[in-house]
Amino acid sequence: MTEGPLPPVLRRAKILERVSRDGGASLAELASEHAVSPVTVHRDLELLSGEGLLERVRGGARSLPDSRPRSPETAWDTRVHEAAREKEAIAVRARELVEDGSTIFLDASSTGLALARLLELRPPSELTLVTNSPAIAHGLTADTIHVIVPPGELNQHMRVLTGRWTIEFLRELNIAVAFISAAGVTLEHGLTTSRSALADTLNAAAAAAARTVGMLDSSKFGRSSLLSIRPAQALDLLITDAGLPAAVAAEFRAAGVRLERAALLEREYL
Repeated sequence: MTEGPLPPVLRRAKILERVSRDGGASLAELASEHAVSPVTVHRDLELLSGEGLLERVRGGARSLPDSRPRSPETAWDTRVHEAAREKEAIAVRARELVEDGSTIFLDASSTGLALARLLELRPPSELTLVTNSPAIAHGLTADTIHVIVPPGELNQHMRVLTGRWTIEFLRELNIAVAFISAAGVTLEHGLTTSRSALADTLNAAAAAAARTVGMLDSSKFGRSSLLSIRPAQALDLLITDAGLPAAVAAEFRAAGVRLERAALLEREYL
């Protein structure tokens, strides 16, 4: 049982973590663990179910099944297969920044997924990993990685959690490193996206972090979307791949951006 009631946002996150870890839980168990009424837990489960994060069953909830009917390819599916080798190279460099015993944030980007896969294959001795990506959370099974998924509104097409609940949750955390990506990056507009909810969520994670590391493959440079997330100079480090022309890299560094180009790896590395 917890030591005193948690705020609703944190309680729902704990409930989701419990159901995901154990495969399911009853209303009575969850009410006892969180010192709240079954009616309160019922409302929590309805909200989490409505966001597509768990499945409601009679008397409780269970985690989503591993295999569901195949749906049409989403924007997320498309992004996962784009520039795969470049994203793997970036992930290998980013993995060096993950320290044992730390707390990190991984955004719902395909490059974030590449880093998550590397952490799964070569897990730290202890790590707390916060992500607004249900896909990333679902793929992490290493015992030493403690996965936390914030509550929020689920965009099924992009496979990302955003919104007021997500932002409020992230603001309460102490994060060592926030790993973020974007649709594009330029010196004029910084990291950009077409979705305001995503920009707000990434800024909340960056604000809660001691360090913010950008992970963008070379195809993102020179591209600018509707909304700015944050200036490239505001990042503690921007990791890209060796495909970025040396002249472009020099231009970013001259403007005060700490930028590194990661060498491409053999496909067998991961």
